[in-house]
Amino acid sequence: MERLSFHFYSNTFILVQHSWEICFFARLLTVTFSALLIWFFFETIRISLGILPALIGAISLAASSGFIRFSSTVMIGIPSLSLTVISIYFLFLYKRSQQKYLLIISGVLFALSLKIKFFTVFLSPIILLFILDIKKINFESNQKLRSKLIYPLLLWIISLVVIFLIVSLLFNELSYDQLFGTHFGGEIKTAFVKDGFERLSKVIINKDYDLFYLAIFGILVVFVRHQWEGLFPVAWLGTGTLLLLNHRPVWPHHYCLIAIPMAWLAAYASVPLFDFFTNENLD
Repeated sequence: MERLSFHFYSNTFILVQHSWEICFFARLLTVTFSALLIWFFFETIRISLGILPALIGAISLAASSGFIRFSSTVMIGIPSLSLTVISIYFLFLYKRSQQKYLLIISGVLFALSLKIKFFTVFLSPIILLFILDIKKINFESNQKLRSKLIYPLLLWIISLVVIFLIVSLLFNELSYDQLFGTHFGGEIKTAFVKDGFERLSKVIINKDYDLFYLAIFGILVVFVRHQWEGLFPVAWLGTGTLLLLNHRPVWPHHYCLIAIPMAWLAAYASVPLFDFFTNENLD
C-alpha cells in the first residue's frame, strides 16, 4: 500500500512539474511576442514620425491596461497581433524603398497572423488601400502605369493567399467552422448576448482615458497637418470599434485591437508638442 501511495505521489509530482514547465514556456513565448510587438510598433512609428513620437506610442501601448494584462497571458491573440504589426512594419518599409520583396515578407507574415487567430482579417482592406496609391490611379491615364501601381497589390495578395493555403492544407485547417464559425456563428451570438463592448468602454473611461483623449487629438493632427499615413491607424481604430460594437462575444483580450491604433494616434498627438519645443530651441 505504501509503495502504491509513493508511486501515486511521485507521478502526481512529475505531472505537476511538467505542467508548470509547459505553462512557463508558453508564458515566455507570449512575452517574447509581446516584446516583438512593442519593438516593431516603435519602429513603424519611427519611420513616419521619428524617435520621440515613436517612444510616446510604444510607451502608451505598453502602459495600457489591456496590453499589460494580456502581454503575458497564455493566449493566441498577442502572437497574432505581433505578426500583424511586423507585417505592417514591412509595408511601411516598402513605402520608403519600393522594394518588392518587402511586400512578399509582409504578405507571408499577415498570412501566419491569420492562421494563428483570424480576428485580424478586418485589417486586410486597410492594408490593400495603403498599398494601392489611389491618387495616382485616379490621375494617371497611362494603362501601363496603372498596371505598375496594381502589381504591388497583387504581389501582396498572392503572397498572403499562397502561404495561408499551404499552412492550412499542411495542418488540415481549411474549413468554414474553424475560420468563421467561432467568430460569426449564430450559436455563438445567441450564447453570449451580453454587451461585452460595454465592459471595454468602461476600461477606456476608468483606466485608459488619457490614451483615449490623446487618440482623439491624434486624429485631429492627422487631418489638420495632412499626415496621411496616419489614416492607417485612424481606419484601424474606426473599423475595429465598429466590428466590436456588432460582434458577439467581445472578450477582454479584444481590447488590444483598439489599444494599438489608439497608442499609434497618441504618437501623432505628440508631434505638435515636439515641433513646438524644437522651434523654440532654434529661436
